[in-house]
Amino acid sequence: MDERPNKETGKLRSNFACGYDRAEAPPTPKRRRTNPPAKDGVEHWTTIRSLPPELLEEILSRVSVSDVIAFGATCSTYYQLSLSSSLWRRLCHRQATGTQQPSTAPPNDWRRTAILKYSQGLQMQRLGGGGSRTPQWCRSGGPSVSLAVVPPLALGYRRSLPTRDHLLLFDYQGTIFLLRNAVTSSLRGHMTWRRAARHAMLCQNAKDFAVDPRSDNSFRQYIYVLVSRTNGDAEDTPPSWPGPPGSAPPPSPPRCDCVEVYQQDTSQRVFRMTFHPSLTFIQLRLTGSEVNRVLLLVTDTGKVYALSVNETQMNTPRSYTVHLALKKISISLPHLPVAQVHTSYSSVLCLTGEGSVYLEVHSAGVYRQFFGTQQGYNPHDIHTPLPLSLPYKVVKCSLGLSHLCLLDDCGRVFMQGSNRYGQLGTGDKIDRGEPTEVVLSMTPVEVWCGLNHSLALLQGESGVKEVQGCGCGGGRRLPGCSKGSAVFVKLSIRVPRAARSLCASKDCLFLLCCHDIAETPLFRCPPPVKEEAEEERKVERDERERLIWQLAQLRECESLGQKVDILRWAVQRHMTINPAHREFLVQALIAIRPVSDEPSGQS
Repeated sequence: MDERPNKETGKLRSNFACGYDRAEAPPTPKRRRTNPPAKDGVEHWTTIRSLPPELLEEILSRVSVSDVIAFGATCSTYYQLSLSSSLWRRLCHRQATGTQQPSTAPPNDWRRTAILKYSQGLQMQRLGGGGSRTPQWCRSGGPSVSLAVVPPLALGYRRSLPTRDHLLLFDYQGTIFLLRNAVTSSLRGHMTWRRAARHAMLCQNAKDFAVDPRSDNSFRQYIYVLVSRTNGDAEDTPPSWPGPPGSAPPPSPPRCDCVEVYQQDTSQRVFRMTFHPSLTFIQLRLTGSEVNRVLLLVTDTGKVYALSVNETQMNTPRSYTVHLALKKISISLPHLPVAQVHTSYSSVLCLTGEGSVYLEVHSAGVYRQFFGTQQGYNPHDIHTPLPLSLPYKVVKCSLGLSHLCLLDDCGRVFMQGSNRYGQLGTGDKIDRGEPTEVVLSMTPVEVWCGLNHSLALLQGESGVKEVQGCGCGGGRRLPGCSKGSAVFVKLSIRVPRAARSLCASKDCLFLLCCHDIAETPLFRCPPPVKEEAEEERKVERDERERLIWQLAQLRECESLGQKVDILRWAVQRHMTINPAHREFLVQALIAIRPVSDEPSGQS
């Protein structure tokens, strides 16, 4: 969040607001208000600096969060005043966040809470889609850009995922909200079908949630939620102690982690799995099909466990025991704790705490798309983690069906996998069997791999953000680039300044907005400069054109001697290889040149 004044214009700027760039407020008139003249005839001028801090705090408590941030960006004195714990506490109460903060909370907690509440939002942009499965709200000609309803009890958005009929929101309090579609009245009085117009609370005390990883939302019929509950009871509040007065209540039952499964259309819980209190999980992901749904659970120590369920039998009221097994990556590499797990339909990507990446592929066809060959694929050992050769620390990644994207701690982007539609952004349609760097024009904030296209949320030096994409543009997957692109291009998407993540379905693109002042920066150094990369690309392009021209000359020659002379000249002048290897090639060409042919004059 930028809280400094603009050095060029002198105007204050604040780039964490959820809305679009607001118009600058008009300058304050230079004329100052004066007190009545004193008896001695001298006027006493009143300035904002002469006001007591208590009065300034009272004034600031009645303005918006962005105005308080802008006020604190003027000078160091006002900045210290803008950090007042009592000020931010009053702002939190005025915002009616619905959270119960303790009175002894640290000062930063109140400030963080107010900023999370102010900056939260979810923007939706309608895509093309089409077809009978496209929701009515997408075919009714409504606005292409809309905002989802904001639940009053929500505090900062962490994740959002679309399901078949609804939209899921996960906030910083561990509450999952279900945003439903509803019929609303437009400005002209017409009734329209609007997405995410109503909200309901699905679950509290959640740690994570997951749905079917496939890009088609019609497969997302169940919602898996990782929660912390008291052992033997689904509610968090234990029953009251009915014992005699003065007697000590019994000890509260131990808390344990559970996985609760909800049906997305009815919001009803249909299944529940309870784990031993000694296991504490922090992340949940899904892979596989409905018949053999595999749940991946990451512990707080970096171990990865797996269990399988059959979704087709979840509506059957019965009780059974599932087998929780340790994944092979935690068995073969016990010294490398796993920090993140990303899944697709038939692949799993593990990111360790040290920044190394391991890929697990469960299908021969997908293996060929990721690595360009089936050599090394063992159908009898599909759970073996395969390390991706990247000499940098990876901090963020995204996994699609046949391609992936990695972000290192310097902000560099690396792509790997199928490039049939140009979804890797490398400028061609050649598959990449290893991570290949792709240079972007701005600093990446988030990357997302779709079915056959990729999206990147980027941020400029001034804080302005934009969305770029590459790959297939069919179905308006890439707004403003319907023909698709083999390189990342700017899309026709209005991006709020507080946008932090993005995802897309067949008919809609979602931008999640929130700013957390306690979040540490991902990148330790700035990404490479685009001008330098473009200069290197220009030199490489010129070299390639020169070699193509020499190859055309080589094909036009009739005698073998002339062909050998042209090839020897190209090796001597343009090929950047080891000097010993170059000399060997030149002497070899001289040796195989026919003696009967006349010299072509090239040396």
